[in-house]
Amino acid sequence: MDEARAKITAVVCTAVFAAGLTPSAAFAHGGSSGNSGSSGYASSREVAFKVLRATARYTWLDRALKDGYERVSECVELPGTGAMGVHYAKGKLIDEKIDATKPEALVYMPVKYGKYKVYRLVAAEFLSTAEEAPVLGGITFDSEAANSKAPYRHSLHAWVWKHNPAGMFAPWNPSISCPTK
Repeated sequence: MDEARAKITAVVCTAVFAAGLTPSAAFAHGGSSGNSGSSGYASSREVAFKVLRATARYTWLDRALKDGYERVSECVELPGTGAMGVHYAKGKLIDEKIDATKPEALVYMPVKYGKYKVYRLVAAEFLSTAEEAPVLGGITFDSEAANSKAPYRHSLHAWVWKHNPAGMFAPWNPSISCPTK
């Protein structure tokens, strides 16, 4: 069964890139030539592929919960800018290290499905406690405000499961909004 799932994941990844959803540092953040906290990934495209493949098993929220991800937010939205969704984080992964195959947080969007509410995976989020903003595949992380109470200093979203017109690595997605009660 794992071999079949791996083949399906590879097909999905190939289809996403063939459809023109390949990321580019030009989409958002403009990249960085700095090497502080840089990853071993050659490009944002390679990062997106790794993230997509690593998070395919979490398209069902129950799998993320079984793997230790815990809900840390309600649906996050900034009127006039867009939304992020509901964040589920794995606290033991939040440190200065960054690995595209192990996102510190997964972002889900609540969706009505008949009379039920289901959670659809839309993005992965990487969180870092490093002093300087890390760089992942040429993309520099966003830094939190100096007075932030967040348990991390820098973050980077990867919208590999939901198109983001603002860019694959932009923090807010203007094409989504949190559902009203």
